[in-house]
Amino acid sequence: MTDTTFAAAVYARDLAQRDALARFASDLREQGVRVGGLVQDVSRGENGRMTRIDMVELDTGRRIAINRPTRENIENKTCSLNTNALAESTEALRRAVRERADLIVLEKFGEQEQKGQGLSDEIFAAIAEDIPLLIAVPRFALDLWRERTGEMGETLDYDLEAFHQWWASVR
Repeated sequence: MTDTTFAAAVYARDLAQRDALARFASDLREQGVRVGGLVQDVSRGENGRMTRIDMVELDTGRRIAINRPTRENIENKTCSLNTNALAESTEALRRAVRERADLIVLEKFGEQEQKGQGLSDEIFAAIAEDIPLLIAVPRFALDLWRERTGEMGETLDYDLEAFHQWWASVR
């Protein structure tokens, strides 16, 4: 058994395959584990540029369009995050905490959360309630994550096998 029930799944910015969290959540749901939270579904155009990001609720499958960059956003390199849609996605985390999910998976310690906004309140509510949480954290933000969590929690490679080993240790 680990000392804490939460872990950061650390990834590099250029990680090609970021579907390990979604696959992990799917594996556990097939085993009857009540998994709540959100993963991102990112679509890219022929040139490799991101064309959209949807947050997908793990318990319902509902998709929330959080990012639809316009040509202007791309040309000016400006943020195209729909903060209203991001706020809407908080309900999936609140529901997971309220219903005491067996596990919360979250593919999001992004720019908003790094500023203490976005899904931050819901992330720390899950930790405070001692509900197991696995969260994707970009490598460049790992020090900030550790600071915010008081140096607690596990740090994992962004790897399906590492996720399963961690889950076996906390359940």
